[in-house]
Amino acid sequence: METVTVRDGIWTAREQSRSGMVLALLFICLILMPLSATLSRYQVTLSVNGESRVVQTFSRDVAGVLGEAGVAVAKADLLSHRPEEPVKRGMTIEITTAFPVTVLADGDERVSLVARATVADVLAEQGIRLKETDRVEPAPEHCLQPGDTIKVTRVYRYYVTERVEIPFREIRRGNPKLDRGEIRVVQRGTSGLRQDTEEITLENGLEVAREVVQSDIIRTKQDRIIEYGENTILSRSGRTLHFSSVLTVIATAYCPGTEGSGCPIDEKGASKCTGHYNDGKTATGLPAVAGSGRENDPHIVAVDPRVIPLGTRLYIDGYGFALAADVGSAIKGKRIDILYNNHDTAWQFGRKWLRVYILN
Repeated sequence: METVTVRDGIWTAREQSRSGMVLALLFICLILMPLSATLSRYQVTLSVNGESRVVQTFSRDVAGVLGEAGVAVAKADLLSHRPEEPVKRGMTIEITTAFPVTVLADGDERVSLVARATVADVLAEQGIRLKETDRVEPAPEHCLQPGDTIKVTRVYRYYVTERVEIPFREIRRGNPKLDRGEIRVVQRGTSGLRQDTEEITLENGLEVAREVVQSDIIRTKQDRIIEYGENTILSRSGRTLHFSSVLTVIATAYCPGTEGSGCPIDEKGASKCTGHYNDGKTATGLPAVAGSGRENDPHIVAVDPRVIPLGTRLYIDGYGFALAADVGSAIKGKRIDILYNNHDTAWQFGRKWLRVYILN
């Protein structure tokens, strides 16, 4: 420890120097006492996206606090206080970081940075206007969250009018007064006409719905009514016959083509009526001899077996009983050929429409 020496009541130079230093230090302390009060620390709370932490700061404004804390605030971020606002003890500074939101509208994809906004806010920022019929998802009042996508659907509706044919129905009903196999048209069918007005909906230019909103009948349809016969009982000459159906056929006549029939024969030996099948027998092997029409002596007729099977017993109105026992190359469909013994008689028969009953 260094000692101070007094000589003859006078401080030495060394002693005076030390005394001056002490005084200077006292003077500096007096000056810095208010400054230390000025440089005191503040305790503030920083909250970033809801996550809070307490920081100690010597900064005088919000911008300084953020700088000390190493927190960068982008233009789109949301800051609870102005950067130049003075710091206060116990202050809470809140920061909400902006996030991207994708907007799909009018064929374009746009991105907006938002910190706290609704769908309507972003659409207004982008200058996207909605018509009354347009649709937006999520709803305009929805508060946006990270990962949200706003989709605008342009909806357009228009109307078209067209005429549509209304087909008539065919109504069939039995009539016990008609013979089975007989059909009668009671009422001819007529198509109706309807005028439809359709609402067509387009979404982003594509048709998504078509609905008839108004329909007017211009012409009423008239259904076709057909009666079919149900009667299977035939009364002729005091006799009751049972039949399965009746056919209206085209009837012609032919001869057996044999020499005694008078049928013309060509140089090859074929007759005009039966060709080379002029041996006096039918296709079923029965003698080609005309009958009288009595039940025990029926007419021999040629038929189309697809319509009237061979061997079927028949009753021909105006001609009596008959038997389907022959075929002919020209006898197709609803046609029959009645056998006569004489060619001239067959030729004079001509062509007639006859009713033929297929007997049970």
